[in-house]
Amino acid sequence: MTKIRMAVVSAALALSVTAVAAQRLFADFSGKWNVAIDAQGQSMQSLMTVTQKGDSVSGTTESQIGTANFDGVVKGDSIFFGFAYDMGGQQIKIRGTGVMFEKDKMTGTMEAEGLGAFPFAAARQPN
Repeated sequence: MTKIRMAVVSAALALSVTAVAAQRLFADFSGKWNVAIDAQGQSMQSLMTVTQKGDSVSGTTESQIGTANFDGVVKGDSIFFGFAYDMGGQQIKIRGTGVMFEKDKMTGTMEAEGLGAFPFAAARQPN
């Protein structure tokens, strides 16, 4: 009987550990982020508003260039997203990747089609 109890307790413990791990498969990127992009030595500021549902993200990015909607995915502590700006009738596609290194900070790269990759740093605004 003792072996059965130990097996049941071990199984229950394993399930609870698995449930806790499953709840934290990806970081929470929700909120408003102040983003500073290093565009060949010049800092370009933007505001990124992120809505997250599970591992899917969507939202808007606003800068001096304009406003664009984006969507993407979260994997672990990383975010992958894409959007496009209309610049004088030409669509410039941008792919972004970021890594959260603190609860409210991330760094990453935005790659603009035909223009190259630009590093960025972002800080989440307090609620």
